[in-house]
Amino acid sequence: MEREPRYDVDQRIIATTPFLVYLMLCGLFALAQSTVGAPLTQGQPAFLAIVGFLGPLMAIGLIWVRNYTYGAPALVSTMLTTGWFVAYFFFVHDNPANVFAVSGEGATAFLVAAGGVIVGSLLTAGVGCWLWYRESAEFRSAVDRLAGPSDSRH
Repeated sequence: MEREPRYDVDQRIIATTPFLVYLMLCGLFALAQSTVGAPLTQGQPAFLAIVGFLGPLMAIGLIWVRNYTYGAPALVSTMLTTGWFVAYFFFVHDNPANVFAVSGEGATAFLVAAGGVIVGSLLTAGVGCWLWYRESAEFRSAVDRLAGPSDSRH
């Protein structure tokens, strides 16, 4: 009996795809931010560039060289940090760059793009968690201990 060929998608592609979507959303966010003229405070552009772009880019690079030990946790941590930062600074914190404080042409695009960056970062972090769980026995056992016993008998 002949076996049918098995076609598996490379898990590196699975981890990279939401990151590419996230990068597109970041580009739309930057465009919308420049359209509404929402000012960033000193240090925030550097934070976004380092934690929101260079950090995850480095993590994806590590994933592509199959260094899942550092790549997956770095992807998760940078994406969660970026999502938190964008959610807090652009939705909660009272400042001129808050999505509810801007008005005029592009305000809706700014709101949607900021929300998109949050969703994109959370999705990428979720896929990073999946990869980390899949590749790290230590992380898997920690998650399994947290989740509790899988005994279905009551």
